Amino acid sequence: MTSAMFIEIGMGVDLQGQDTTKAATRAVRDAIGRNYLPGVRRMLESYGGRMLVHVRLGVPDVAAQPDVAAVKATLPYGEVTIEVTPGGMLVPNGLDDGGRICVVNAAVEVAVAT
Repeated sequence: MTSAMFIEIGMGVDLQGQDTTKAATRAVRDAIGRNYLPGVRRMLESYGGRMLVHVRLGVPDVAAQPDVAAVKATLPYGEVTIEVTPGGMLVPNGLDDGGRICVVNAAVEVAVAT
């Protein structure tokens, strides 16, 4: 990937099911939810460039791996790559059922390639 122009950080949680895919898609939506880059998209379309989006997910190492295709589907534009790394947390859910809350962190990097 070329040098990132933008990096946004997000966090997502699944409160009951320990579903890393649900937590990861929420983390990506959290990261991109505060940004709208119409100028970048317009520029890319005008000059024949490509938007490259690289997502790093910090997922608890003892949790199941997220469905990468489902996470990619949350991004509306660009050539998307996903990297899953150890991180995130599993914390007790406060109930006596032994369940946990799954926390996943996302760093979404946007770059431009010609």
